Amino acid sequence: MRQVFATILLGLAALYGACTASAQVVVNQQALQQLSGKPVAPQRPVVRRPYRPIVRRPVVRRRAVMRPLPLPPPPPPPPVSVPVVAAVPPPPKPARPRAVTLVFPSVDVALPGGAARRLSSFIGAKVNARAHYVVQATAPGIASDPSVARRMALNRGLAVRAVLRRAGVSSDHIIVQALGNPPGIVPDHVTLTEIP
Repeated sequence: MRQVFATILLGLAALYGACTASAQVVVNQQALQQLSGKPVAPQRPVVRRPYRPIVRRPVVRRRAVMRPLPLPPPPPPPPVSVPVVAAVPPPPKPARPRAVTLVFPSVDVALPGGAARRLSSFIGAKVNARAHYVVQATAPGIASDPSVARRMALNRGLAVRAVLRRAGVSSDHIIVQALGNPPGIVPDHVTLTEIP
């Protein structure tokens, strides 16, 4: 049988002689042995396994635990530089207000002798235009009528104010306070204070 098959193949090859065809030939040796009449070796029985469907189990994804990254070490602190401060001189102490006190006779309202000269030297040749002057006048009074002491003190204060006005001090820079006969203060005095 082999020979027959081989001759058929050769015949066909001769028939197509000029064309060469490429083909793949598969030979089953067991089938050829059966055709030749030789007993075929028994085949092993095919064991069929029961069909098990492939079940895909769901994949449980676990969340990755995020561990915090280690913090980098803090940068070194910048060098502390002490600013160089020039020694500032202490501010000058405020000048105490200048003052002059005039003593009046017990019942007089007019300026005593020499008081105008003392006031002129206190003010000076040139009047400070920014300075203010406070005139505090006292006078003795009657215990039953305190207005007598206030009126007398006001007249004394106005007499000092008139001297300041003649020296060139602006009237809005002069403050007259008629204190009358206040307790604890000796009457018959007029105090002139310059506030720079």
